[in-house]
Amino acid sequence: MRTKCTFSGSGGQGSALLAKLICKGAMKQGLQVVMTQTYGIEQRGGDSTGYVVVSDTRIGNPLVENDADVSVALSPTIYDGCLDGSAIGGLVLANSSMIMDTREREGVKQILIPASDIAAELGSVRCANIVMLGAVLEATNVLEFATVEEVLRDLMGAKKPALLEMNLKALEKGRTLYASAAE
Repeated sequence: MRTKCTFSGSGGQGSALLAKLICKGAMKQGLQVVMTQTYGIEQRGGDSTGYVVVSDTRIGNPLVENDADVSVALSPTIYDGCLDGSAIGGLVLANSSMIMDTREREGVKQILIPASDIAAELGSVRCANIVMLGAVLEATNVLEFATVEEVLRDLMGAKKPALLEMNLKALEKGRTLYASAAE
């Protein structure tokens, strides 16, 4: 098993956090994982992308270059890059709350998830990234859902119980949204 992922958005949307959560989950499951990150020079609002490779064998090449198995686009400024950077047979999960103009690319499946709207309903638009994480987990089975719940508990648990509860709901909502959209 080898899965290449990109998580992209504007600075502050949590794309780097998504990548880190996948990494922590992969390590908990004893998988090999590599993460790299790019971001714009702006302090906030510039484009940011986390690249992750998860494998059950040694990772010789950590690059994700136009061959992502799954790409998450949180904002419209990064959408085209996610679509064009996906492998044939890959999947793009786009935040349809913010990305209004989509296009087709032959051989790449797209699922639109209203992540920001769902996050706002749950209490904070800042958990839109976690909604998308739930969709990624359901789409790829790269990690066990319970492992990512455990990672979130480790990260927020005792210090921020209300935030943890909201994020666990966001994770589950993303999972169910993907499952119903993919039918």
